[in-house]
Amino acid sequence: MGFSVLGRKGHGSNEVNPDRLKRRKHHLVPWIENPCKGADVEELVFHQRHEANTVELFFDLFFVANLATFTAYHSITDDYTLYAYIGFFAVIWSTWFQITLHDVRFARDCVYERFCKTMQMIAFVGFALVGSKFNPSSKRGNNTNFRVLCYTLVLSRALFTVQYSVVLVGSLMKNYNELILPLCLNIALNAAAAATFGAMTPAFADEASTHELIYGVWWIVMFVEAAGTIAIASCWRTLSFKKTHLVERMALLTLIVIGEGAIGVTKTIARMMGKYGLDPEGTMLVVTIILILVFLWMLYFDNHPHYHYGTIRQQFWSALHFPFHLAIVGVVEGSQQIALARYVFKSTAKLMGDIELYCTHRQLEGVDLINALNKSVDYFQLDTKIESLLEWHMIQEDLRVLAEREVGLCSREKTSQFSKANEAWPFNYPPEFESLTQHTYGGIYASLGIKLDWQKNIASVAISAFRTTYIYYWSAMLVMLACMMVFLYLIRRNRMDVFDWVSQIMRALLFGLAAIMLILARSDATLTRLLESPALVPLVAIMLFLLVLSDRMSKSFSNWRLKRSGWEFVDDEEEEDEHHGHQQLHDHDSGKEHGNEHGEQAEEEKHEPHVMSHEMTTFYTNTRYNPVPEIGVFPQTPPTPMAHYDSPMPQLRQPHRDGHVPVDGGRYES
Repeated sequence: MGFSVLGRKGHGSNEVNPDRLKRRKHHLVPWIENPCKGADVEELVFHQRHEANTVELFFDLFFVANLATFTAYHSITDDYTLYAYIGFFAVIWSTWFQITLHDVRFARDCVYERFCKTMQMIAFVGFALVGSKFNPSSKRGNNTNFRVLCYTLVLSRALFTVQYSVVLVGSLMKNYNELILPLCLNIALNAAAAATFGAMTPAFADEASTHELIYGVWWIVMFVEAAGTIAIASCWRTLSFKKTHLVERMALLTLIVIGEGAIGVTKTIARMMGKYGLDPEGTMLVVTIILILVFLWMLYFDNHPHYHYGTIRQQFWSALHFPFHLAIVGVVEGSQQIALARYVFKSTAKLMGDIELYCTHRQLEGVDLINALNKSVDYFQLDTKIESLLEWHMIQEDLRVLAEREVGLCSREKTSQFSKANEAWPFNYPPEFESLTQHTYGGIYASLGIKLDWQKNIASVAISAFRTTYIYYWSAMLVMLACMMVFLYLIRRNRMDVFDWVSQIMRALLFGLAAIMLILARSDATLTRLLESPALVPLVAIMLFLLVLSDRMSKSFSNWRLKRSGWEFVDDEEEEDEHHGHQQLHDHDSGKEHGNEHGEQAEEEKHEPHVMSHEMTTFYTNTRYNPVPEIGVFPQTPPTPMAHYDSPMPQLRQPHRDGHVPVDGGRYES
């Protein structure tokens, strides 16, 4: 082994490294490229690449940043804040979806596309500005904020119009005349959306009063443009997403949405155990939330499609990710809020227990009582956070007032008049402690970042807020389970087996259980007992674990039964490998034009003889003409249609078992 210096190897060798004598041609990103370069002329569809590039992943960070920021600024305490959360999520998700529908078909790495992506990032920064004060249901509507949202939506939709116009020009240059009408429809759709959002801005003038009906225009337009884009792609199959990486883009966003829950978990840990250190119950709840994240990831990606299962089905599958992602956010954020509710109820119970202990049982008076209560309040460390500092000063004033009261406040004669059976004051201590307990409760909520209306009774407001959390928590479970059931139906291409039946039945049963838990919220007493219990979050984790376990066992049983029966089957893993192999080969073929720019590099990357050898091997092992078939190892069905490749010999064919006639170079109609 030697080393080279200036192209000459070491140890006295006179051999010169030939690579050192060559000149390197640097790769330059083109200013603009025709989107039709990525068109698959054989399949008559657009296919730019088989996986997401770095700029798409970079852009996804702006989506998760918006979601995390909005979640941090908005506490869901009532129906109006819940509607605001759903509405803002719809705004950023639909914009991301429209960007993705364009990019997976037409975006190529060039200076023009990088400029467009930069403008889209700026738009999402505008969404972040709007999200900090987004609450359409508030009577004190911020019209300036809503105008900024309209301007941002106009910017994004105008950019879509320009991007589709560029695709139209590229199609005309390539003489793809059949694309003129659908692309013009896309241009008109986005231009109309931009005009509608622009026309909304006068409704949000500074002197204009808020009108709840005008807010609905945002979401109506977004629904129409998403439905219109999907409908156009369904009617003109050339613009479909058949060979694009749309499935991967939806999977990556799902991963980001689940991962956003990890950010919330770290905040929950800091809120629950940042002051007092590790707590067994708090640790259990946090670990349970992490398990929920893991189970959600497993349930989605273990049943994620890696093959083509229908052009129109794929588009409905992708659009269904909006309620699915919203449900994931609801389950993940709801788990954290339910855990915080348990912490709040546990903390308030401790305070009431201390008051009952010191006043009712020990009957402390004067300085002794105040010192004991002050020690109980100091346990919550409300003076260490700015959010709860105001309540801490109020608590000190309450303690001073209690100290000035006459002796006998906690005497047996007075405390015996109160009990939990008393409807007017259901506590075992005198009502003189109400102000202290209210301000302490408010301080606990404020220290957790929960915003409540302090002008009302804190306990009743908190119960109402947690009721909203409980309702959207189990509602999100219902939506998520329903979406999972539809996903499994949409991606299934073969005959139903044990896994298909078991997976749907289990999800239906757990759907019913979630519905029962939701109905229990109608009773205030039952709801309070459920929120005081630490079992709600573990219950959801157990439900998801049962789904993971049942899916695993039913898949194993289905494979065991299939191996023993000798029936014809399709191997998902082999189809996935074949799918990626064909995608990479297509990328190689479409990159031949790039070879002119890089000289000898394109010639070195050609492997056509190896490709033909792989095809012949696949043919002889996967067909019924195999002389030594092995049941359960190779599928006994005709091979799946293979993409067309340029090769020195024609593609091998075989008669179809069902008598269908091959068309277009050996491909079979599906």
